[in-house]
Amino acid sequence: MITKLLIFVSLSVGISIHSYCQMYFKITKAPATYKSILDTIHFPSSFNGWKPDYPSQMAGNNIFIIPPFTGTLEYKATRGTWNAVEGSVSGGEIPNRKVTYSQGDTIDIEIQTWKDIFSNSAHTASPEVLILKSDYPMIPFSKKRRIWVYLPARYANGSEKFPVLYMHDGQNLFDKALSFAGEWKVDEAMNEFAKSNLDCIVVGIDNGGGDRIDEYTPYSNPKYKGGQGEMYVDFLVNNLKPFIDSYFRTLPEPEHTGIMGSSLGGLISFYAGVKYPQVFGKIGVFSPSFWYSDSLKTDVINFTPNTNQKFYIMAGQNEDEDMVPDIDTYIDLMHTAGVPDDNIFRLIQPDGQHSEWFWAREFPAAYQWLDLWDQQSSTKSVTYVATYFKISRSPSPNPIIFIDKNMQGTAILSVNSIPSGKEVYSINVQSGDTLQMNGKIGSGAFCATLKGKGFVQTIKFIKSE
Repeated sequence: MITKLLIFVSLSVGISIHSYCQMYFKITKAPATYKSILDTIHFPSSFNGWKPDYPSQMAGNNIFIIPPFTGTLEYKATRGTWNAVEGSVSGGEIPNRKVTYSQGDTIDIEIQTWKDIFSNSAHTASPEVLILKSDYPMIPFSKKRRIWVYLPARYANGSEKFPVLYMHDGQNLFDKALSFAGEWKVDEAMNEFAKSNLDCIVVGIDNGGGDRIDEYTPYSNPKYKGGQGEMYVDFLVNNLKPFIDSYFRTLPEPEHTGIMGSSLGGLISFYAGVKYPQVFGKIGVFSPSFWYSDSLKTDVINFTPNTNQKFYIMAGQNEDEDMVPDIDTYIDLMHTAGVPDDNIFRLIQPDGQHSEWFWAREFPAAYQWLDLWDQQSSTKSVTYVATYFKISRSPSPNPIIFIDKNMQGTAILSVNSIPSGKEVYSINVQSGDTLQMNGKIGSGAFCATLKGKGFVQTIKFIKSE
C-alpha cells in the first residue's frame, strides 16, 4: 500500500508584495506515491538558473508565489533534485513548462509522476515506509541524497522511544519496484517483530550510484580507487544521526544504535563500528568486501571496542575464495583488540550467494541477535548452520585448515582437486586440530570436505606455488 505524498514548505522570507501584482502556481494534482515527512516542491526555471532546490514561497495550501519576471518563463517541478523531477504519465521526460507573465494569474499544475519513485511494477513497501527527505544535504559532501525511514506503526500512539538501525543501499531495503538488485524486505521483517514490540526505526540512506564505491570504502584501492568512507561515516555520525535523534523519539545510546549493510555496505558498516564504537553498538556485516584494502587492519588492531559492542558477520561459503578467510582474519584481529568471543557472531551459510535474496533471508536472524532493544535474550533463539572448520591463507603456498574446537568426536577431512574431483589427501581429525597444506598437496584449486557424525561441510581454497 502506497500513500499520498505530503509536501511541507517553510517560508524563509516574508511576503511583502501585494497579491494583486503576483502570479501563482497551484498544484491541483500530485502523484499517489510515498508519504513524505520533509519534502518540499521547487520550481527550477530560466529565472533562477535552473537550480533544482531553488527556494519556493507559499501563499496557501499547495499555492506558490512566482517572483516577477518579464516575457516567457520555462520551468519544471522537482522535490529538490533532478533525480526527483516531475515526469510524464509513463515516467518519461516531459518538455519544459512555459508561462508568459501576467500579474494576478494562477497557473494550475498537474504533476503526473516523480522520476525517482515511478515504476511500472507494483510497489511492495508497507505503509510504515516513508521518505524523510529527497534532497537531504550530505555534509561535508556537496551532495544531496534521498533518505528513507521505516517508522513503526505504534510510534504515533504514545511517547515510547525506539532504537535506530542505519542501513546503506536504501533503494534495496523496502521496495522491489525501486530496487536495483532486489529487495531486503526490511519492512516486512520489522512488521513481524512489531508483533512482539521489538521493531525499531530504520533509516535507509540511498547509495549515490557512481559515488557508491567512493562513499563505502574507507581506503583507496589501486584499481578501483574510492576512499571517501571516512567522510561518509562522519556524515552519519555528525549530521544524520543528530538530526534523527532530535526529530524522532529515539534511544540514542550505542546499545540501541545499529548499522548494517552488505558487500561494500558491509565493509563501511564494519569500519563505522571500529571508528565510532561509542556511537554504533550493534553492527551487521553481510558479505563484507574486506579485500578492498588491507589498511583497515591497522584500524582494527588499534581500536578500543565498546564493552557491549556486538558484531554479526555473515557470508556465503562460496561467494569467493577470499571471503571466509578474510572474515576469519578480521575476527582474529578483533579478538586481539579485545572484542569478546560472545560479542561476535560468525555465520557462514553453505548456500549463501552475493545477492539480495540471501541477505534478505538472513536479515531477521541478524536483527534478532544484535538485539537493539538490549533484551539480552535474543542470542538464545537464533537458529543457524554450524561451521566445523575454516581455512586461512588462501591463496598462498601454505593454506592452513583449522578444525573447530567445538566439533564433537572424530571426522574425516578429504581434499579433492578441482575440476577433476580426484582425492589428493585424506586424514582423520579431531577438535582443535591444525593442518598445514604445504608438502601435503600440490598447487591448484581444491575442495576440502569435512564429514562427521550428522554433518558435512565443504570449503574451496587455492594453494599457490
